[in-house]
Amino acid sequence: MRRLNILMPHHRDRRQVFVDAFRSGAVNRRLPAASIAIIRWSLPKRTRKEMTDYPRGVESPMGTNASSAPFWDGQILKGDAQILQDTVREAIRTSPDSFLKTVEDVDAKSLDYWIHEIQSSTWVVAERAGKVVGVAAAKYPDPDKDKEDNKETARYIESVWIAPDLRGNRLGERLIKYLLEAEYQKHQQVKQFLLWVFTTNSSAIRLYEHMGFVLAPKENHESIRPEIRYRLDFNSEVHAAVRLVVNEASRRGEDQRQYAVTYRVLGSTDSP
Repeated sequence: MRRLNILMPHHRDRRQVFVDAFRSGAVNRRLPAASIAIIRWSLPKRTRKEMTDYPRGVESPMGTNASSAPFWDGQILKGDAQILQDTVREAIRTSPDSFLKTVEDVDAKSLDYWIHEIQSSTWVVAERAGKVVGVAAAKYPDPDKDKEDNKETARYIESVWIAPDLRGNRLGERLIKYLLEAEYQKHQQVKQFLLWVFTTNSSAIRLYEHMGFVLAPKENHESIRPEIRYRLDFNSEVHAAVRLVVNEASRRGEDQRQYAVTYRVLGSTDSP
């Protein structure tokens, strides 16, 4: 593999170096998947899609047949899976009272487990300077625990976390709204979002109530700590308000300008 000077002083030059290296085949399996994921997401959306979308039967710039599972997509997925594992570990380490899992539980899971998490759910992250500073997930109802919920129209929000040094800036609210919009774009039949929160997590409860979530009483017999359930009916009015916030934030780039924070969907080439 030819050496890549990724740390060039000018952002545009750095992007072009990586694009040229990709097209010439210099990016290969020697570059860690997580590194590829981080570098690729610094590129413009159109360039990212050009590097992924090849017509069936057409050979990609890396010399592989695009009709099979693309190497590029596989590397990005593996990289994002590693990022997800590291992020969940950091979330539990810094906020142990907000999770039932432990750091040991996270480390015991294989990379395939985290790949499946990305493929079966919607995971969004907030990133700053190549480091994840926020995460949240939207998941299908559990067929054993949530039998009364329609898997086509309901989603559960889980694993919401913002880095401690960025809390109090409403990044959590914008991250969740970004998640709602991302999930709706994937599944427009979704009508409600639900979540469980520990009764002791007063800051999270205030956030959810501020966003319009209402109590949806249900007992959780499996939890070892008291939890309460909240619901947000995702009607056209709520969706319009969420979409406006996401689009306005993207257009003005407020979070990127003030906190150097950007948002994306893990494992996706087409984030909102």
